[in-house]
Amino acid sequence: MGEVNPQQLSWKAMAVKGFEGKGLIDLSGGGLKMVRLQPGATYPVHQHPEKTEFAFVLEGTLEATVADQVYIGQRGMFYSFPVGIQHGLRNPSEEETVLLVGAIKDTESLES
Repeated sequence: MGEVNPQQLSWKAMAVKGFEGKGLIDLSGGGLKMVRLQPGATYPVHQHPEKTEFAFVLEGTLEATVADQVYIGQRGMFYSFPVGIQHGLRNPSEEETVLLVGAIKDTESLES
């Protein structure tokens, strides 16, 4: 697939209330999607045993918890959630937040 126009894709409800996604890349070793967070929506703290996850803020405000630190980011900020590290996402604002969220299989951590 060469070109994907996210504007032509429909938002699909995700497993967590207040989160919707548009799949852009879906591979066995990872993927990338646009994710929309409704005001106040929270993705619970979790971790991935084999993948590094990342988020880039396209619009709005993101509260990213990584291990025991909380970061507040605006448009243009990038966050990385390494393999095995507890992390969570929240929209603390009254406006929608839109992110690019991806995950890649971390083969280096599996080999060590």
